[in-house]
Amino acid sequence: MKWFGFIPKERPRPQESPAMSRSSARPDDLQDREPPRWPVLAGATALLLLAGLGGYTAGVFVSENRAQVEEMSVVSGILVQPEGAPDEAEEPEEEPEEETHPAGIDPEVSYALLSVHGGRAVDVAGAAQDNGAHVHLWDRHDDEHQQWRFVPVDDGFYEILGVASGKLLEFPATPDPETGEGASLLSRTGAPEQQWRVIEVGDGVVRLVNRADGQALGNQDGEEENRTLLTPAEDEGHPHQQWRLVPVG
Repeated sequence: MKWFGFIPKERPRPQESPAMSRSSARPDDLQDREPPRWPVLAGATALLLLAGLGGYTAGVFVSENRAQVEEMSVVSGILVQPEGAPDEAEEPEEEPEEETHPAGIDPEVSYALLSVHGGRAVDVAGAAQDNGAHVHLWDRHDDEHQQWRFVPVDDGFYEILGVASGKLLEFPATPDPETGEGASLLSRTGAPEQQWRVIEVGDGVVRLVNRADGQALGNQDGEEENRTLLTPAEDEGHPHQQWRLVPVG
């Protein structure tokens, strides 16, 4: 008996095309054929580093320039304030110091000069207004020929101005034949004989010392009666060399 079996016929294998051959190549072959990527990455990294370093360098350069500009501005003294900055406060102007005078003397005020020794007033004899009119003691009545003003000169000295005549009290450089060295009136000359230092004793009382010879104005021989002349003497602070200032007028 014959056994008939079915034997399948082997199909022929298709031939591979060139494209299929390339696609079925081994991975190692592909890696060998692809160009390496590390040079690209290295170049990109280098560019980034260069960009960063350039920005940093530019920032440092700008900061240094800015500092130099500020320093130059301060040194040159023409620094301009930034916008919105508060204005510097202006310093208040110093007020001139008010001039002070001994015993509270006010050059705008007229005074009676009363002798501490006896209380009589410095008076122009006969209310005369001529040059050479002599000055003596008299009872106080506050008429203009008993009124005096203190005019500041320099170095603490004053002129003593008669209100009635506008002439100045002085110790004459040449004594008068009638009154001797007694005080008298004379038009302003600017001579030291017409200038007096006012020395405060206290409580509105002063001594009057002549600039020319340093002698003090006082009652002749320490007298206190009417018509007593006013003569120079060494300044010893006696009561008849002290005068009370009484505002009048």
